Amino acid sequence: MKNVKRLVLFAAVLVCFGPAAHALRANADRHNLRHDDIVVEKGRTMSGDVATDKSITVNGVLDGDAVSVGGDSVTVNGELNGDLVAIGGSVHIPGLVNGDVASVGGPVAISGKVTGDVSSVGGKVELSGAAEVNGDISAVGGTVVKGERTVHNGEVRNFDMRMVRRLLPQMLRMLPHYTGDEAGGPAPWLVGGLIGLGLLIFFFMLAAGAVLLLLPVVFFPRNVENAAAVISSDPWRACGAGALMIICFIPGLLMMVISLLGIPLVPFALILYAAASVLGLSAFSVVLADRFFEGIKKAGPSGLPGKAAAGYAIMAGLLFFGRLIPFVGGVLSFVGFMLLSFGTVLGLGAVWMSRMGAQSRARGARPPVQAQVVPPAQ
Repeated sequence: MKNVKRLVLFAAVLVCFGPAAHALRANADRHNLRHDDIVVEKGRTMSGDVATDKSITVNGVLDGDAVSVGGDSVTVNGELNGDLVAIGGSVHIPGLVNGDVASVGGPVAISGKVTGDVSSVGGKVELSGAAEVNGDISAVGGTVVKGERTVHNGEVRNFDMRMVRRLLPQMLRMLPHYTGDEAGGPAPWLVGGLIGLGLLIFFFMLAAGAVLLLLPVVFFPRNVENAAAVISSDPWRACGAGALMIICFIPGLLMMVISLLGIPLVPFALILYAAASVLGLSAFSVVLADRFFEGIKKAGPSGLPGKAAAGYAIMAGLLFFGRLIPFVGGVLSFVGFMLLSFGTVLGLGAVWMSRMGAQSRARGARPPVQAQVVPPAQ
């Protein structure tokens, strides 16, 4: 049963964090996870990183990183010259931390000084007394409270991907300790926390992509319909035009940069290119949803927003679930990536051919036949 738990933990992290685990696992052996409380007495100095599933108390000096994964508290009354990571437990810093502080599922109370960034997932960050934080404070699912005499030289961020990059190396370094032959196994909260963090990251990415693609549908529905009509009626010409736009993008920017008159136009060109990409991908999502539901002979969404959301969900679902399913998962991820890439190229070409969706019909389409009205005989 213990081996099963270890394998479940290892698989969960690989699923949630993918290739990052392979790159960071080579450095994992330098951490030895302990199963006792770690105390650095006042007046003493401990060198090296420490990792435990119990509490950590630094009354003296610790030259290295401190990692606690057992849900117990971490207290720094003295000086910590490294990063501090706590998963499931509270963090108290009346002393000095010369590094970053990261906490998952527990509050962070600072009355001393932190020279780096402070990151918290699901816990409150409180600065009291004469607390000082020189870096940014990032919080997900928690609040940030500052006292009147506190000093904060950075910014407060509700969500920051740099926080995730700081947390991943510390958590991934602990994997070998749960997949070896040591006694004990991973706590259920740790497995759930890792899976939850991965799902949280995916939710933010999925929600951001969905909102981005739905903006043209909501504010410029006619333009999306016109671009989608071009994709449906003349896909190969649109694909060629899109590929030409991608090939000429960088040379075009370089030509603008070397020209004094063209330098001020560079930001507008970037904005226009980004808007064309989003508009084109939104139109491609609409066409993809129509073709998909026609293929499975099922009734799909009738409204334009529903079609765009369904088409995006197909691409995002292939990319995400391809990481979960063994053996054939790589094929699904490849198909999702190819759909996303082809949709971007095709959408750019359709936007160009329809003049940003302003043209009401695809090139080469015949105009509608006007009925001739014969005047009545006198």
